Order: sequence, then C-alpha cells, then structure tokens
Amino acid sequence: MSQHKTRVRAAALSLLGIVLILFAAVTQVNHVHTGKSTSQSHECSVCAVAHSTAQAKATYQPAPFFVHSALPLRQEVSSKSFLLISSQYIRPPPSV
Repeated sequence: MSQHKTRVRAAALSLLGIVLILFAAVTQVNHVHTGKSTSQSHECSVCAVAHSTAQAKATYQPAPFFVHSALPLRQEVSSKSFLLISSQYIRPPPSV
C-alpha cells in the first residue's frame, strides 16, 4: 500500500472517530426523559453510560522502595550582583 493511501485512510478514520464522538456528545446532551425518570427502577442505556465508569479488574501497583537522600545545603546570601558591568559609558537621561 502506498504512503499516500495510508495517509488518506488514517485521515478518514480520524475524521470518522471525531464525527462519532461528536454524535455521541450531542445525543447525550439532548437526551431527556418524561415523567418518572427520577425513580430507582428507571432503565435507560444512555443514562447508564453517562453515569457509569470503567471498572478495572486488575491494576498494577508497584511496590514502594525508600532511598536515603542528602539534603541540599543553602548557600550563604551574597550582596554581590551577577550583572556584568559594561566597559562603555552609558550617558544619563537628558535634563529637562
């Protein structure tokens, strides 16, 4: 398959994914119920998806390990400036 066809296919799939996400978002935003939608026995797949989270069966939890580290020492305060002094004369502002 040529590189051009691959790029076109990737662009088409990306656009399709964006359109599907926008369609799902508009559907959920415009979704309403009449009357008894606040009851506990209310079953609606759109509401179930909107109020659910992905359940992870197993997660990776690395074991913590502790390492001694040295505390950084603060340096002495210095009143010297790190700015370079120009060897050229800088004239003062004009007097008014």
